[in-house]
Amino acid sequence: MTITVRADVRIARPVDVVFELAAGRTANLARFFTGHKPLIPGIRSAALVGRADPPVAGSLRDVALSDGTTIQERVLAFEAPRLHRYDMARMNLLQRVLCSNMVSEWRFEPDGEGASRVTWEYAIHERGLGGRLLGPLVARHFQRAMQSCLDNVAVAALAG
Repeated sequence: MTITVRADVRIARPVDVVFELAAGRTANLARFFTGHKPLIPGIRSAALVGRADPPVAGSLRDVALSDGTTIQERVLAFEAPRLHRYDMARMNLLQRVLCSNMVSEWRFEPDGEGASRVTWEYAIHERGLGGRLLGPLVARHFQRAMQSCLDNVAVAALAG
């Protein structure tokens, strides 16, 4: 089974500006994704493997989490300034117990004069009994972490 988690935000800044801030600078992931305690760790650092920003389809991103674990994300699509999609190339223990993969998609769309709508969806592909039992609980916490992340992007975009 797949659980889909969604968050969105409207930001009174143009799409290209918001995309560059949220998706075009890999290191900014640590600035914006603070997690949701106790289940969802924040991002401590993020860096592309073997290349500079921006990522391209096929790029790998090493992500260190605030709980001391690491994951690796694989960029599936990077179409500035509209789309950023990735999945898990390497998951931490909790993710491996709960799911077989997680696929993320950020969409950036104009929303009125000089404004943007950012929509972030995660498809969490459950694994086994652990995923079926704990998946919905983890998904609720993850949705809160996603929304906080988008809210942090909005604050930073509006601050200039």
